[in-house]
Amino acid sequence: MKKLYLLLSILVLANLSINRSQAQQNLFNIPSGDITPKNKFFYQHQINFYQVNELESKSHVVYGIGKGWDMGVNFVDLPLSFGRGGQIVSMNDNSNRKPLYPLLMFTLQKQVVLKEERLFLNVGTQIGPNLSNELANKKIAMMNYALVRWQPSKKGYLIAGPYHTNNVFVGGPPTDHFGIMFGYEYKLNDKWLLMGDFISGDHKKSQTVIGAGYNVSGKLQLFLGSLLAFPNHRLDNGVVVEINWYGWNFKEAH
Repeated sequence: MKKLYLLLSILVLANLSINRSQAQQNLFNIPSGDITPKNKFFYQHQINFYQVNELESKSHVVYGIGKGWDMGVNFVDLPLSFGRGGQIVSMNDNSNRKPLYPLLMFTLQKQVVLKEERLFLNVGTQIGPNLSNELANKKIAMMNYALVRWQPSKKGYLIAGPYHTNNVFVGGPPTDHFGIMFGYEYKLNDKWLLMGDFISGDHKKSQTVIGAGYNVSGKLQLFLGSLLAFPNHRLDNGVVVEINWYGWNFKEAH
């Protein structure tokens, strides 16, 4: 598996050349600091490959409500297993074995401009229950964050800030987790861009992703990344495939 995700990443990075591209709405695992335009939708679907037959699905729908706000729904942490004769979709609603999954989480985010075109503050929350056949087994997962986005040029940006989450979302003990998130995007040409993110801690979300993306059109992007077990070395390495669909032409918007 290590050879597979390294090979895929090398193939993507080997095709890159320097120039200019467009921004994307989300990073791999953390918010990008972009706000969806008013009355527009954004959709992202991400598949994490840990083995050829062991996958995890994450999907996000975001709607812009104006004045620096957007809201949405995340259906995340859905394990998929193939080729072993058992269930394809699995579920964990055992409170003695956190994190729980899959999760249906509602999102709300606000952006404040600190310095025009250069510096922004994004404050947001993701909150919702795990899916279970038993009402008593449903618990509330959540993550709150405050991220500062610094955009020194049109080529890219850095984003970083603290987060607070609970063991329903990331595992435990303890019940509550605090840490730092960091991410970047660097635009290359009209087609290619580099992207990566990092989540600190010692839980199931403490990972690093390094990858690249390709603008298929003004509404569609494809991304590929190496999912690295860092800083939590007990996790599995893998490969991330991500598809972004915009309800507007993002090239014309820039």
